[in-house]
Amino acid sequence: MEINLTPVVSQKEQVFKWNKDEIKTYFEAQLEKYKGLVVTEENYKEMVSAKNEIVKYRTTLDKFCKEKKRELKRPIELFEEEVNEVLKVVYDAEKPLAEQIKYFDEKEVQAKTETINKFIKKMVEKYNVRAEYAEQLQRDKRWLNKTAKMKDIETSIEGMMIEIAKRQQSDDDYKQILAEKKGMIEFVVDTCNQQYDLVTPIGFQECWLTVKDMPLDQAREVINAKFTERSEMELAAKQSIETNHFENEVKEVGEVSECATVKIFNLNNEELNDVIAFLEMRGYEYEV
Repeated sequence: MEINLTPVVSQKEQVFKWNKDEIKTYFEAQLEKYKGLVVTEENYKEMVSAKNEIVKYRTTLDKFCKEKKRELKRPIELFEEEVNEVLKVVYDAEKPLAEQIKYFDEKEVQAKTETINKFIKKMVEKYNVRAEYAEQLQRDKRWLNKTAKMKDIETSIEGMMIEIAKRQQSDDDYKQILAEKKGMIEFVVDTCNQQYDLVTPIGFQECWLTVKDMPLDQAREVINAKFTERSEMELAAKQSIETNHFENEVKEVGEVSECATVKIFNLNNEELNDVIAFLEMRGYEYEV
């Protein structure tokens, strides 16, 4: 549909002119006497008065500029008001149709969203993707555009779902390997506890965090080294007790041996267990 009536301006643009050159020449002549002035303590007040006189020229021109800008702006404001008055006729005709079209557009988007959701559910079932992984699907807002074809959307969704399914399988495989490895490490720790018969046994958790990402052979070596170290410490403590057992006894009846309290800070679980083993072998009283 062509609009046969075209808006035209019936009056040519006005060119604003003012006596710029005359004012400039006048200001230059009047202000010439102020050039080269030097402010001293003796003439300070006179120079302040001179500066104020100069400022009057500026404020006069500023005032003139603001007044004329307002005058020049008014025709533009009137023009915009007139255009808006005409546009209201257009809006009154456009708004009812736009609202109805919006209703059908939203209905179409809702229907397309439901179709997409059904296809996503179909892909979730097809690739056996669990809910927590299905939530990782990144929806593209462009899918709801009118130009977006459902075939292309389905291709995109299926491609992403395949990648998510691979990620899920990879995580499952890792968990399975970890579970099997955990059972093996538990067996190794139990066997070592039976073999070394420690006063303070080494627990599974004490070893697991250190070796869980190691190859099994390396993990066995690390665990055996840990048990050997604990065993040697307990043996050394036992020998020390046997050698020095009577040196710290009460020398006379009623005489109390001197005692000391030692505080140890910032130990991890492994270090704490080593200290406890030593204290128990020496027969010392302790609190944790």
